Amino acid sequence: MDLNKLMFDFLAEEGFRPHETPFGIAFKNEGFNFLYFKDEDDELYFRLMMPAIFVVTEDNEDTIMRVMNDVNGNIKVIKLYTMDIDDEEGKTERSVWAAFEILADTTPELKDFVPRAMALLQGARVAFLSKLEEVADH
Repeated sequence: MDLNKLMFDFLAEEGFRPHETPFGIAFKNEGFNFLYFKDEDDELYFRLMMPAIFVVTEDNEDTIMRVMNDVNGNIKVIKLYTMDIDDEEGKTERSVWAAFEILADTTPELKDFVPRAMALLQGARVAFLSKLEEVADH
């Protein structure tokens, strides 16, 4: 089974216009970017991500970590964490990413969980930003 090919075909059939990247498959839904990462070492590992939902700086890092921890404890199968990415100028930027991670079975029905994964990721983004705003107001 090639989960990467299944995911690409599923997204194309659903009209998402996916494209291959060095990391996996990128696509948009409702104006949001998503990335599906292929794990060469585990063909059943399914990780769909919403990249760079908030920039982390030295000034906000402690608050970001507390808010990520709160969201991680309240939303099923979602993990928020930070990633460092180099921009076009070679400058490293740290940002918060949301990930939906599961172990698929050997005959996954992507229509059964990909739409929910996207909804959970969007919900995690909203929860993160809302909690961040709430903390900033205090």
